[in-house]
Amino acid sequence: MKKIIGTLTVMLMFLLSSCTATFNWREVRLDEQQFLALFPAKHHFEQQTFRFEKNELTMTMAASKAGDVLFAIGAIPFDVKIISEKALIDWMKSNAAKTVQDKSEPQLIQFEVKTAGSPALILPSQGYNLKGFGPDGIYRIYWVRWVVRQHANGQSFIYQMSAIQSFKSEPTSQIQKQTTEQIETFMGGFHPY
Repeated sequence: MKKIIGTLTVMLMFLLSSCTATFNWREVRLDEQQFLALFPAKHHFEQQTFRFEKNELTMTMAASKAGDVLFAIGAIPFDVKIISEKALIDWMKSNAAKTVQDKSEPQLIQFEVKTAGSPALILPSQGYNLKGFGPDGIYRIYWVRWVVRQHANGQSFIYQMSAIQSFKSEPTSQIQKQTTEQIETFMGGFHPY
């Protein structure tokens, strides 16, 4: 009887472990937020309203977790006549930089994102690749990117792509490499309309 219970327990643990989210990349089209993206597992939505200067803005976030990495894309619609794109991104950069404690200023990365559709437009974008211990003593690998898409009809979006993995101690270079590869796949799969 103990042998049967032990075998069933091992089988149950195997089945449960096989049900945990792994990296099963899928292309997702989010028409309301006007972007196409790759997510590593089923995504869910969350909305958050926040104040920036005198304005209330709403970020709709699509997020997915696979392994121990959280992947998210936040879409913030805004009016360029009311809100300065540069001021909003500078504020977001300042908040992101606080995630990891470092004596030096984080290095801003410039990159390009192609829009979905044909012909594709090239959008200049920026972001951080951060890693290190945060104020809470937890080690994080945190990549964040900001992309602005202005449409001819006056509607604009700021997209914040982010991927984060937390560790109790500094991970090995092999684990950091695996995390980096997954994050690069996620970041490369984003295309606003």
